[in-house]
Amino acid sequence: MPGKQTILVIDDDVQLVETVRVLLECVGYEVLSAYRAEQGLEVARATRPDLILLDVMFAGPPGPDGFEISRRMHEDPLLRDIPVVILSGVRRVLVLTYTLEPDETWMPVRAFLEKPVRPDRLLAEIERWIGPRPSAAEGAAARSAGA
Repeated sequence: MPGKQTILVIDDDVQLVETVRVLLECVGYEVLSAYRAEQGLEVARATRPDLILLDVMFAGPPGPDGFEISRRMHEDPLLRDIPVVILSGVRRVLVLTYTLEPDETWMPVRAFLEKPVRPDRLLAEIERWIGPRPSAAEGAAARSAGA
């Protein structure tokens, strides 16, 4: 049996991180977390997760936001191939006169999901970028072996 797929959650909202952790662990993922943007970059380099969920706005001392971290990851040879999905409520906080869509230079991520996100929507987006979750893949393999 292959190892669990690992997802790194980078968000300063402890409650959100723990809620996402419970959801993802219940369906078979291993979950790592970081509560500051720079810390998330360090954890990503050290662990090379299968996917990263990244917030945009971080409380605390001044530092890079999620957009800047996504650009750093995109430029880093160790991290550039890891799918990054932004999970943020920035649109609820700021009045933006432009759309937030992934692109290759300003926001080089695979997707932008608005908080709050429904669990089924989050799982579908994760599966879109790293394939079926472990428990789903194991169930499909068992069904095809029995056929």
